[in-house]
Amino acid sequence: MLKLSPAKQITLSAMCIALTVLSLYAAAVLPTMRIACYFLSSVFVYILCAEQAYLSAFLVYAASVALGLLLLPSKAALIPYALLLGHYGIFKTFLDEHIGDRLVGSVLKLLYCDLFFALAVLLAMFTLSFDLSLVALPIPLWTVVPLLQVAFFVYDLLYFTCQKIYLTRIRNAVIPRR
Repeated sequence: MLKLSPAKQITLSAMCIALTVLSLYAAAVLPTMRIACYFLSSVFVYILCAEQAYLSAFLVYAASVALGLLLLPSKAALIPYALLLGHYGIFKTFLDEHIGDRLVGSVLKLLYCDLFFALAVLLAMFTLSFDLSLVALPIPLWTVVPLLQVAFFVYDLLYFTCQKIYLTRIRNAVIPRR
């Protein structure tokens, strides 16, 4: 794998930040497709992770959160990206490269998602005065956790699919190899 030059890293980082903030803005203002926009915003950080530029990927995540705080009309719309979706791609890619056992990797990714989802809920409860008891769910609360874990596995599968599409179809157009 060729190492990216600093100029290419900066260029890719700027493109990823712009696309991420655009997706976050769409998630904040569009009445539909909110989940798809959040998913799309989380995928762009993988472009740098695929080139093993993890520091640049983390800086893209941090810059996207900072710009989101400045540009998004609703700061609450930034919570899913800032507390889970934005850095999950970095963790997932790093974990997939360094842990060969898929079962252990899947369990670690699930624990990571559970931890950061719980932190997001706690932050919403304590800083935004979100009352969890007011959420009327058509199912018992104890069934929410297994459903969320299934949703995380589906998210991971979709993320994996996007990774493969990027590597096979888009990467050579974005980063020409000589």
